[in-house]
Amino acid sequence: MTRLATLHVERFRNLEPLDLEPAAGINLISGANGAGKTSLLEAIHTLSLGRSFRGNNASELIRHGADDLLLRADVRTQSGHTAHRLALQRDRRSMTLRVDHENVARLSELARLLPVLALHPQSDDLVLGSPDYRRRFLDRVGFYAQPDFHGIHHDFQRALKQRNALLRRGRREPAWDQLYLETARRLEMARRSVLADLNQRITALLAQMLPDSSLALRYLPGYRQDLDLEQALHQGAERERDQQASLFGPHRADLKIALDDHEARQVASRGQIKMLVVLLHLAVLDLWAEVRGEPAVVLFDDLASELDADNRRRVLDYLGASGHQAFVSVIAANAIDDEGDIQARFAVSGGQVTPG
Repeated sequence: MTRLATLHVERFRNLEPLDLEPAAGINLISGANGAGKTSLLEAIHTLSLGRSFRGNNASELIRHGADDLLLRADVRTQSGHTAHRLALQRDRRSMTLRVDHENVARLSELARLLPVLALHPQSDDLVLGSPDYRRRFLDRVGFYAQPDFHGIHHDFQRALKQRNALLRRGRREPAWDQLYLETARRLEMARRSVLADLNQRITALLAQMLPDSSLALRYLPGYRQDLDLEQALHQGAERERDQQASLFGPHRADLKIALDDHEARQVASRGQIKMLVVLLHLAVLDLWAEVRGEPAVVLFDDLASELDADNRRRVLDYLGASGHQAFVSVIAANAIDDEGDIQARFAVSGGQVTPG
């Protein structure tokens, strides 16, 4: 779906109970450190994905002294009609998920209806962090961009789990090896397809976001590139037997991010890394919007301290023209005055959220 029309929050972190009616465009959330502005962004992220962008510890998300948390929202299509009501209730052991007052079993049902992308200080891990972070980034793009991606990813994870269980018992089963190869190849093909689409959007955004730079993303498959996976498994059979684990395949894959023909993590300045991460996420938003025919929701935590004035203006201009709904947090309410088309403002103080 397109955007949050209403948001209801109870017993989430330090937030007081709140009901919010955000604008369809850019919503500015201001407040001092510790006031609760990041918690508000976390609540939106949790409603979509079942976890905060700062971690998945339920005890930290549930307000001190409470037994559970409750998040609820109406989401609307671009035409403005109410489309669905989503709800998530979570205690320290389990979650209850609802769509249109009916229980659903999978978080993907909420994520599909409310696609959310978050940018925050830890997002630099996309460039500086481990391959796992980049794999999860690419897989999440695939989940929204390709209808069958979730099933392909699930089939591979099931085959990987079973193959590892056999290796721990010192066994090799040709049937499971074959299934592992088949599901791995399907996942690799799907990821490469997603990456090709993403690279097209990156090229279109590059002049606007990182002028006078070049950027390229390349898929590293998790085994030697002069081999195919079957050859890699054959040559590495002894190592896998010794370590009792699958050592080659999509679960070991990575993305190589090259800025001006050099590995970005080695040559980019802090400011370049920030804008590189922003550009990659905006390319994802463009891809989602094209594939789904609807914009998404973007969360940008602490914008003013993450980007300088020129780069903030670039990002806000993009968001204002893109049709995506945005929630942007800053410390001072006037931190980005005259830098973007702010449609609604909310102030956070002591866990209370008020318009203005």
